[in-house]
Amino acid sequence: MKKHRNIRRIDNDLNRTYAWVVQVQRDYKKTVKMFTDNRYGGKRKALNAAIEFRDQLISSDTHHYHLKKRNVVRRNNSSGVAGVGRYEAIDNPNTNHRRVFWLAMWDDEYGVRRQKRFSVLLYGEDKAKKLAIAERKKKLKEVCFAKCMQ
Repeated sequence: MKKHRNIRRIDNDLNRTYAWVVQVQRDYKKTVKMFTDNRYGGKRKALNAAIEFRDQLISSDTHHYHLKKRNVVRRNNSSGVAGVGRYEAIDNPNTNHRRVFWLAMWDDEYGVRRQKRFSVLLYGEDKAKKLAIAERKKKLKEVCFAKCMQ
C-alpha cells in the first residue's frame, strides 16, 4: 500500500488549519478524521498518527472488503457471476474452427491475473459453467485467506 494513500494534507493560512486528513470509504460510508499539527506535537507526529489510524481502520475490515470488491457484478456480465464468462475463440481462421469455453478469472494475492478454462465440448454447457463458478469461488477463498494472513 502507498504510504500516504487515503491521507491528504491541509495547510490553510487563512483559517490557521495545519493538519493531515484521513478519509476512507467502505460500503458507502465515509470515515474522516483530522490530525492537527498542534494537537499531535508537530507535522511528522500528526502524520504518523494519521497513518496508524488509517492502517487500523483498513485492517479491521480487510477480509470482508476484499471479498466484496472482487465479487461486484458488472453491467456487461452475462453469466450472473463476477469473473466468470462464456467465450468463443477462433482456433484457425482458414477453417473457422471455434473453441467454446467458460472462463474463471481472478487476481492472485500478488495482483496477477489468473484464469482457467472449461471446455463446452468436453464438459457440456451447464457443467463447464458450474466448474468455472466453483473454481473462481475456490481461488477467491485462497486469495482472500492469503491477503488476510499478511
